[in-house]
Amino acid sequence: MRSIQIYLKKNYFVFLTVLLFFSALGGEDKTDDKKKEKKPPKIIEEIVVTAKTPEQQPISTVSKIDKKKLVNITPRDLGDVMGYVSGIYVSEGQKNESNIQIRGLSSNRLTLLYDGIPIYEPYFNSFDLNTLTTSGIEAVKVIKGANSVLYGPNTMGGVINVVSMRPTYPSLFLNTQVSGESTFLLSGSGSYSWDQFDMFVSINLDQSDGYYWNNDGERTMRRGSDYKKQNYIGKFYYYPAEKIEIMAQILFYTAEYGIPAATEYLKSRYWRFDDWDRYQFSLGATVPLGTKGSLKARAYYVKHYNVLDAYESEDYTELQWASTYDNHSFGAFVLGDYSLSEKNTLKFSINAKNDQVKIQDDIDLEWEEFQHETYSVGLEDHISISGKWKLIGGASLDYLKKQDGENKTRLNPIIGIKFAPREWIDFHLSLSQKSRFPSMKSLYSTSSGNPDLIDETGRNIELGFTIDRDFFLNGAVFFNRIEDMIQSYRGLEGFKYYENVGKAEIYGLEFEANKRIGIFYFNVGYTYLEARDMDQDQPLDYVPRSQFNLMLQIGDFKGFSLFLWGLSASSSQAKLGKKPPFDIVNIPGYTLVNASIEKKLGPVVLFFKIENILDESYFTEPGFPMKARTVSFGFKTLLEDK
Repeated sequence: MRSIQIYLKKNYFVFLTVLLFFSALGGEDKTDDKKKEKKPPKIIEEIVVTAKTPEQQPISTVSKIDKKKLVNITPRDLGDVMGYVSGIYVSEGQKNESNIQIRGLSSNRLTLLYDGIPIYEPYFNSFDLNTLTTSGIEAVKVIKGANSVLYGPNTMGGVINVVSMRPTYPSLFLNTQVSGESTFLLSGSGSYSWDQFDMFVSINLDQSDGYYWNNDGERTMRRGSDYKKQNYIGKFYYYPAEKIEIMAQILFYTAEYGIPAATEYLKSRYWRFDDWDRYQFSLGATVPLGTKGSLKARAYYVKHYNVLDAYESEDYTELQWASTYDNHSFGAFVLGDYSLSEKNTLKFSINAKNDQVKIQDDIDLEWEEFQHETYSVGLEDHISISGKWKLIGGASLDYLKKQDGENKTRLNPIIGIKFAPREWIDFHLSLSQKSRFPSMKSLYSTSSGNPDLIDETGRNIELGFTIDRDFFLNGAVFFNRIEDMIQSYRGLEGFKYYENVGKAEIYGLEFEANKRIGIFYFNVGYTYLEARDMDQDQPLDYVPRSQFNLMLQIGDFKGFSLFLWGLSASSSQAKLGKKPPFDIVNIPGYTLVNASIEKKLGPVVLFFKIENILDESYFTEPGFPMKARTVSFGFKTLLEDK
């Protein structure tokens, strides 16, 4: 194992060199036939492709937010849209971050991929949906339950796969929104193709002086809710030969924003991020693997840099301290598939990454440095028993080299069976085991770290179905048992504390359906969850027992379209305090309704949008009220040369 670690660590970019060598040997030269139609290979952005027909889907439930939905409801970022998907719950709290759960499991147990690259802050091993704008996104696919072993470690709760647009032909898309308190959004994206090259660029500028909340019927400005965000994306493709693709991508996100203080329950802290930056670069290729397979590879570098300022009081004038995080990750993956026969396809993956963290608690203090290395090798076999039955089995070997202490090695198997009596219907049964390694913060933090934490183990069973014919319907029942679950508790002074709570069980069911009838289109979902800490016989924090979500479109009627989307979540609870007995805070249930009306004027679409129409007074985490009714308007346009 040690020799494999050293080799992978020193040779991230060797994978790409090998693929370029294959490209020189395996492809048909295109330079002698300029008029030949260019046929790019499968989308390299997706590590594991989820096919269109049910019988080709993985042995887990998949929900999709496509480009059309993103354009219709004009969200600013992923935090504005992910909560309207079955099985998903989104909350906002301590650091003004948009936190996500899939079937009761939070973001530090999920993997977020942006064009195949894992996006997470390496110290916290988590991510904020508010830092991912929807500009330039083609689709978001959520793989829940027993996901493939090819994604690597720490995918216990599922995988969020964000796929950005591909430059298939010249196009230009513009979107702008304006609302109160100097809130303004301007985004644009475009693509261009010539000869053997394609290019896609996207720019997003977003700023606001803050928002109001419903304070017992009185609109009150949420002090510290201002922000300025900028996001830039560049993608460049080169096709040197038939069935070969080389792609480079650059992403840059920079922001500065306030962090509203808690209004109750917790100690008020007056914080703001003076800098919050993420830089991302990746280089990848797709090439044939002989005549019966393909290889995809990607090397990447992701840097997080932020400065958190703390002030003495709510006037934000006297600086108390400034904490700096200078963290980066570099890694690579190789993904391959090879057809051993017409009924047997073998898939494999290698994932390697190195996370390095530097923290300075205040100006002129010593820097703390931490490092984790993570490796994973996965193998998965897809066997067609007959035209209707398919067996899928595999395992991944996941390894964590810690900063200090005992290193971690886990073997995580998966097995599933699919039955598809027709191409439009599918039934699946899957069993899997997934592990989750502790984050650097939970292990090493001077204020709340616990170096004795051990890794979690989750075992999942899912029985589900998908029907995709004149309408779409999928559903699943599932059971997840987690041992040595790492739970964080919020102390009354605001800090989190970590411990292995023992056993937790999550079980439930979910349904999702959509149908188009004339000018009407609807998408509905329902989720029921029972999530409990079995040792203390208490519900897990921030997990509503039930949630209903809806998206409805009426249009096009004489150039007008109406969009409605919303959700209704039942109550949940949160435990506050460092140790039992905890203070139990009830989080009341709430209902959100949003609407947008559009009018087409040639290539330009004017829209008027109202969020939180009912002016609901609610919070998703104790002490942090959400936005009151908000009105915005703007225009969008799409120009294409097909």
